[in-house]
Amino acid sequence: MDNFTILIITTYLYALFLLMLRIKVSFKAIQFFKSLLIILAITSLVFLINYTGDIQIFVRVMVFIPVPYVCVMTYISELGGLFKKAGMRRRVISPRKTDNELAEELLTSVEFLSKRKIGALITIERYVNLTPFINKALLINADFSKELLTSIFIPSTPLHDGAVIIRGNKILCAKTYYPSTERTDLPMNYGTRHRAAIGISEQSDALTIVVSEETGFVSVTINRQMEYNVSKETLNLYFEKFIQKD
Repeated sequence: MDNFTILIITTYLYALFLLMLRIKVSFKAIQFFKSLLIILAITSLVFLINYTGDIQIFVRVMVFIPVPYVCVMTYISELGGLFKKAGMRRRVISPRKTDNELAEELLTSVEFLSKRKIGALITIERYVNLTPFINKALLINADFSKELLTSIFIPSTPLHDGAVIIRGNKILCAKTYYPSTERTDLPMNYGTRHRAAIGISEQSDALTIVVSEETGFVSVTINRQMEYNVSKETLNLYFEKFIQKD
């Protein structure tokens, strides 16, 4: 097998692994493929140098497979997360006003659901776009109102299961399903809604409210952290901090 053929095969293998990394798979699978990619790269280079005894083949491999491109494509999600966080910090610095009307109606809706132990999962989109989840849900795209929001979660309605996503002053969709977190350190009393809320907080900067149908407790999730069984006053503080006018 000549050197050129070896280069073509190695490049093809890299391309296959990069393609697999772009497919939406679980976090553990992504980590596995990344580790496998690094092992493949090191093994291939060592094999080529030892097999040919010619350092020039190493240089040619580096030319055919641009290392910076491979690194960026492999860790693009992590880099994107860093950029998003940097962008979020810049936006938070700029002066913005709390959307008091939305916050008040949300408080009323959550209080209504909590007192009646009606399970709910409510997500307020912030800076990270949630369109991939919206596209897979049942679109509503209606002006926000506490009557509409509470009616969606009534158990007898076909929309009660899943989450509602709010963007600005619009209820965009219902029956949205989030990937459940894979964390193993969570309390046993965290149900499906709680784990889904943490799951979406691991992929975005959204603020998510959970109402437990077993206890009526209200919990809030943001930045991968959940505060369980918050008071009305604490919930209002979250709204003041994270719900702002554009």
